[in-house]
Parts: sequence; structure tokens; C-alpha cells
Amino acid sequence: MTRPVPVRPGFWRECLLVTPVADTLGASYDAHTAGETLRWLRIVVRMLQSVLTDDEAEPVTVWLLFGHRRSHADLAQGRPLELILRPSRRPGLEVRFAARPVIFLPLADRDLRRLPECSQQWAQPMSVATALTQYAPPTRVAAEQR
Repeated sequence: MTRPVPVRPGFWRECLLVTPVADTLGASYDAHTAGETLRWLRIVVRMLQSVLTDDEAEPVTVWLLFGHRRSHADLAQGRPLELILRPSRRPGLEVRFAARPVIFLPLADRDLRRLPECSQQWAQPMSVATALTQYAPPTRVAAEQR
């Protein structure tokens, strides 16, 4: 007789930086609840408001104050969430936040006292702040030469 595999419902969250050159994973995390997912998203979006103009920041502020409740309800009902920021100060850049419900399976060789061997082979994704500072929008001269 086989034992049932203990699965855990949760949410997968990620931040993707999209440029004309490449897409960069800025961050990815697992969460246990819709509330935990929204807390992370609200904190990160609040930090990135500084790269937005006042006009771009206004709908973000409205979402932070009021829209996140609807987003929480959507996640709790099993619907994915995506939020896209397009800062005009950095043309060609999109910051995409996504959260979706998932079912987590336990790792077969997972020991609660130490991480599995494969964890040492994975490179940490570039931080959002580092990726934003490294991205230089194309200059007019370079764009005109295309």
C-alpha cells in the first residue's frame, strides 16, 4: 500500500523585468495564503513607485489603497493575478508581477535539517533594484540607426 503524497496548496509569486533585449526574473517566491501573496506584492509595488511619474503613480496608489481587496478575493477564489508597471522614465521596460494558485509537492530527497544538493546549483536571480539600475534605455542615436 502506498502512502498519499502530502501536497500543500499555496501561491507562486514572481517579478519579471521585460526589456527589448531580454526578460529577467527579478524574484520568485512561494506563499501559503492569498494575504501573504498580496503583502509581498503591495510592498514591492510601493518601493517601485519612485520610478513612476506622478500620473503613472496615481492608479498604483488607488490600487494600493482600494484595489488590493478585489485582488485578494480573486486569488482566494483561485484566479491568477498580474500587475504590469511601465515607467516612462525607462522606455522599453516593463515590470510584471504575477501571482497564481498552485499545489506544492514535497521534494523526494528533502531533509528538514539541510537543503537538497540541487539547491547549491541554482543561481539566485538578479534583484529587481540591480536589474533596474543596470537597464539603460536605448539612446535616440542607437534607435535611429536601426
